[in-house]
Amino acid sequence: MPPGLTAHWALWGKEPRTNSGYKVLAAYPPDRSADYNASILHWSPGTPARGDQLPWITIGPGRTPDGTDTLGIYVLDSTENVDRTNRTIHRIHHFAVPTDRIGELSLGWCDMARAAVEAVPFVPASGVAPVHLPVGDGGGLLAHVGSAISDRVTAGSHWLAAAAACLLDGPVVVTGARDYKPLDLLQVLDCVAAMLPFGVRASLSAATGSSSGSQVPMRLYWGVADESPGVTGLVWDGGLPDLDRLSPGARSYFDLLIEAWHTHGGETVVAHLARSREPLDLDSAHVHADALHILSGLNPGLALAQEVRHGRTVDDQLIDDALRHDVFDAQSVAVLSAAKLAGRSTDLSAMARHLPQAEVSQAFWEQLVDDLLDGQLDNARSRFESLREATLDTREGRDPLDRALACVVDEVRRRASVDAQDPVVDRLLPTITAFSPGTMAFTQSQLLGIPGLAGRLVQAVCAHQHDPAPQVLVWLRWLCDESVPDVPGSPELTALYGLLVNGGVTADLSKKWTEAHPGPATRLLAAAAACGLADPLLRGGFFEGLVACACRSTPADATPQAQLHRALDRPPYQLRAETAARWDMLCSLTDRLPEGFFALTRTPELAGSAGVTTRLAGYASTLQAELDSPLVREHAARVVKGLLDEILSVDPETGEGPEGTGRELTLRLLEGPGSPTHLVVVDAVARLTRNPLWNETEQDTRWLDRIARHRPELAPALSLRTVHRTARAVGNTAEDRRALAARLLEAHRAGADPDELCAPLLSWAARGPVGERILDILTAYRNAWTSQDGPHRADQETGRLELALRRGPDPALWQAYIRHAVDCLKKRRADNARQIQDLAHEQKQMDHEIDRLRGLDAGASHIRP
Repeated sequence: MPPGLTAHWALWGKEPRTNSGYKVLAAYPPDRSADYNASILHWSPGTPARGDQLPWITIGPGRTPDGTDTLGIYVLDSTENVDRTNRTIHRIHHFAVPTDRIGELSLGWCDMARAAVEAVPFVPASGVAPVHLPVGDGGGLLAHVGSAISDRVTAGSHWLAAAAACLLDGPVVVTGARDYKPLDLLQVLDCVAAMLPFGVRASLSAATGSSSGSQVPMRLYWGVADESPGVTGLVWDGGLPDLDRLSPGARSYFDLLIEAWHTHGGETVVAHLARSREPLDLDSAHVHADALHILSGLNPGLALAQEVRHGRTVDDQLIDDALRHDVFDAQSVAVLSAAKLAGRSTDLSAMARHLPQAEVSQAFWEQLVDDLLDGQLDNARSRFESLREATLDTREGRDPLDRALACVVDEVRRRASVDAQDPVVDRLLPTITAFSPGTMAFTQSQLLGIPGLAGRLVQAVCAHQHDPAPQVLVWLRWLCDESVPDVPGSPELTALYGLLVNGGVTADLSKKWTEAHPGPATRLLAAAAACGLADPLLRGGFFEGLVACACRSTPADATPQAQLHRALDRPPYQLRAETAARWDMLCSLTDRLPEGFFALTRTPELAGSAGVTTRLAGYASTLQAELDSPLVREHAARVVKGLLDEILSVDPETGEGPEGTGRELTLRLLEGPGSPTHLVVVDAVARLTRNPLWNETEQDTRWLDRIARHRPELAPALSLRTVHRTARAVGNTAEDRRALAARLLEAHRAGADPDELCAPLLSWAARGPVGERILDILTAYRNAWTSQDGPHRADQETGRLELALRRGPDPALWQAYIRHAVDCLKKRRADNARQIQDLAHEQKQMDHEIDRLRGLDAGASHIRP
C-alpha cells in the first residue's frame, strides 16, 4: 500500500424520498456517529445554490474522545436523489486524520483533499473499516504550493502576505474566481495558509465554498463579502486591503514576510514556515508575537530591522549579533546600523564589516560629527577606535574607515565656525594612537592639503599627552610617508622632525628665519618644549629671533607676542639651567609665569646630577648675561620685574613667602655688576616687605638683613617690615600698643610714609574691635611722638596718619574708627557735663554754708556774755 493516511470517516445525508432529516448514515468507528454529526453540523458551509461548483471542500480541526487532535476534511457534494419534497439531497463525506501524522508528512490541504475526493467512491456502506487516503508521495505541502508561489516578490506575493496578515487578526472571506474548480480554490487558500507557520493549521479552518447569509464558522473561506463584523473581505487577483487597518502585530508580520521574501526568495520563506510544526492557536492573545518570532527565525536581522522600523526598542546585543552573523539586505543593515548608532553603546565593532556600504558609512560619520560638535569626545573616540580595532591595519582594510573620517573632517569644517577649535584635529586625533604609515590616505591628503592643519594636529598631540615625543614622531612619519616633512603652512614640522629623529641635534635656525616666521617659530618652540627638546632651540639665532618677536609687538600689532604667549603655555622639562633662564626671559616678556625657574629649582637632585645651588648659579649667570645683551638691555627691567613678581610672591592663604631658591636668586641679582635692574630688585623687595599677609620666617629675616647691607635705600622698607612683624606678634595691652607705636614712629623716621604705615596698623586692628583698636593705637602713636618731639609735632604726625587711614582701601574701617572716636568724645563730654553739674551743685552748697557761717557770726555779736 502506498504511503498515506488512515482516516476515520462518516457519511452524512438523508434517506431518499423521505421527510427524515440529515444525519450520519454510516461511520467508522460506528460508536462515534454522534460526535461526527456534531462536527459536520459545526463546520457546515451551508447549502449550495443552483450552479455552484461542487464539491465544496471544508477543512476544520477536531478532537477524539481520548484527546487526540485531528483535522477533518469535509467533502460536500450533490446526489441524484431527492427527498419527499423533490429537493436535491446533498451528502458530506467526513474524513478525520491525526494532526500529528499530517505534520510528519508535511501535508497541505490540497494533497489531503484530493485524496479524500478520490476516496469518496470507496467509502464502505457500513462502518466496518477505516479508509486509506493515498497521500505523502507527492512532495507534501511545498510541492503543491510551490507552483503557485513565485520565488521573487510579485503582486501576488503581496496579496498572499496581506491575506495571511489579515488571518492573524480575524476571519477572511475571499471572493472572485467563480470559474475556478474546487481544488484550485483550495490551493489558493492553501497558499495563504503557507504564508503562516505550519502549526497554525492545527487551529485554522478553511472552505472552498459557502452559502450566502449563513453563519460561516470557517476562518478562511470563499464566499460573498457581506461585511460581516470582524470579517475581512479580499478579492482574488484584486488590490491589497488597507494595510493601515491591520493590528501592529499583523502589520509587522506582513512587513517582515515581504522583507524576508525579497532577501531569501519565496521558496526559502515557505520552507522555513513549513518546518514550524508546533501547534499555534489563532485565537491566542500571543499569536501575532509567536508567528513573528517563528518568521524571524529565518533571519533575526530582518526581524530586528523590522522592529526598529516600527519604533520599538531593540537590545544592543541583539543588533551586534545580527550585524556580525547575519547576511541580509543592505537596507536592513542600514536600519540596524542607525539604531546601533542611536543607542548608548559605543562599541561599533559589529558594524565594521558593513562600513563599505554607503548608507552605513554615512550614518557613522554623521553620528561622529554630531558627537564631536556636541562635545561628546569620549563617545566619538570610543566609536572610532572600536571600528579601527575591528579592521585590518592595511591600506585596504582601513579604506572604509578612512573615507568616513575624511567626510568627518569635511563636514566639521563646513559646520563649525572658522575661529573655533577643529574637533577632529584638535580633539579626536590627538587622543588616539597615530595611524600606521601607508594607511588612511584620504585623511592624510586632507591634513596635508589644508594649510596649517597638520601643524595644528601636532600641537594638539603635544597638548593632550604627557611625553608626546614618540607619538608626535609617529604622526609625522604617517603624514609624510616616513620622509622628511615638507608641509604647506607648517614649515616648523621639518625642524621638529629633525629634532625628534636626531635626538635634539638640529641645524641652527637663524634669527632672520624666526623673525620672518613668528608663527611657525613659536609653534616649533611649543612642540619642542612639550617633547623635552626645547634646550637646543633656546640658544643662538633662533632664541634671538624669539626675543625680537616678543619685544617688537606694539599695541597696534600684538600678534608676535600673542603667538609666543601661546607657545609658552606648557611648562617645559629637561631644560638645562642656562636655557631655563632664557625660557623665563621669554615668559617675562609675554607676561607669563617663570616656569623655567620653578621647574629647575624643584627638580629632585639625582645622584651624579648638578645640585640646586649649581643649577641656580648657572641660571643667574645666564640671566644676567642675557639682560646685558644689546637685544634685551632696554627690556631688562621688564624681564626682572616679571620674574620677581612671581618669585617674591606671597601665598594669600598660608602667608608663605619666597622659597630659599627665590631668596638666593634675588641676592645674586643684587650682588652682580651694577645694572639698572638693581633698582627693579630693590623695588620688588620693598613691595614684598609691605605685604601684610607675609608670614615671615627666621630665614626671611636673615635674608632681609643681608639685603639691607647691600642696599641702604631699603632701610625704609625694612623698618616697615619690622612694623609688620611687631603687628603680628603683639596683642592689645598698653605695653603692646606702646611697642607697636614705637615701631611705627621708627619706620616713619626711616622714610616710610603714613600710607605705608596703614597696612600693618590695620592688620593689627582687624584682630579685635576695629574702631576701638585704631583709636588706641593712634593715641599710643601720639604719646610716642609727644615724648620725643612735644605735643605740637605729635598732633601733626597723628593727623597725617589719620588722613592716610581715610585714603585707605577700606572706607568701612575709617568709618568704624570715626564712630568709635566720636562715641568716646561724646561720652567724655557727657562725663564732663555731669562733673560740671556736680561742681555747680557743690558750689551752691559751699555758698550756702558760707552764708550760714556768716549768719552765725553776725548773730553772735549781739549776745551778751
